[in-house]
Amino acid sequence: MRLTRRLLWRLSSQDSTSSEGIMAYELYDLDDDPKPLNPSVIRSIRFALLIFLLIVLVGAISIFGIGIWTLEAEYGNKQISDLIGAQLYKVDSYLMIIGGACIVVVTLIGILGVMKGYRCLLGLHLGLLAFMSVMLFVAGILAYVLVSELEDKVRDKMEDAVVDRYGYDLKTSSTNRVVTRAWDDVQKSFECCGVYGGEDSESSWYIYQRSKWFTEKLNNGSYVPASCCKGSVNLDKCTGYSNTSAGHPPRQKPPINDDPSTRGYTLYTEGCFDVLDPYMRRTGITIGTTALVVGIFMLIELVLSICLYRTLPDKM
Repeated sequence: MRLTRRLLWRLSSQDSTSSEGIMAYELYDLDDDPKPLNPSVIRSIRFALLIFLLIVLVGAISIFGIGIWTLEAEYGNKQISDLIGAQLYKVDSYLMIIGGACIVVVTLIGILGVMKGYRCLLGLHLGLLAFMSVMLFVAGILAYVLVSELEDKVRDKMEDAVVDRYGYDLKTSSTNRVVTRAWDDVQKSFECCGVYGGEDSESSWYIYQRSKWFTEKLNNGSYVPASCCKGSVNLDKCTGYSNTSAGHPPRQKPPINDDPSTRGYTLYTEGCFDVLDPYMRRTGITIGTTALVVGIFMLIELVLSICLYRTLPDKM
């Protein structure tokens, strides 16, 4: 309730033409609360808000699941992080898992506040929702904008990991052991060798001859790891441990002019980044799309939450 002063002129006589008057102030009690909305409108807002809360809840669970999927998939962020010897992609998955779980909690608070009509819970939901919806929306846009740039950085880091970490100082460096094991696993699983390019590229199978594993003579006479070869038949020729009169790779520096069918062994010549790139791109698009869609629904939910919040009494 508030008191408002209203200025009045009270005439001192019955003569309306009299110029004399007395200025007086009267106090009126005016209700400060806005005119309540129609109950049917409030019910409609409450129902629409519950629908969007449920949609966001499903989206939050999806974000949580995508975070686990991108971390644990065979070609996921955990594997990529091990390949490059950095935690960049692992952190991304962990953030999705934590973010998804937080949105689930915030959404459940909102559902409880709407169902019970508790203004304090709905207010808490609003504050958390405002922050998380904007952050999620921005994250979705950045996922699209930075996907190509991140891929280029990952390719460079993969190249550095092979040159500086693969097979080098394995006794004292746990990171180098993780990187070495990850590269062997990926090269076997995806039938690739090195970082990028085809058989005539110096950054695919030939990159190992620029690595510390080769220059520090930790290769035991091989020119490429055994994980770059298919099976164990003619493995010595495939790794370059024994030479051939034809000078087949990997002893022969790119470009290669001979017919691969005459080699009698199989050396994977496609770079692993080229094989993994479609998976990384698909992961980035999935993350960006999910974040944008859920972020849009959260912004709509935010507007409806504000509308409902204004209709609830302070005591609730």
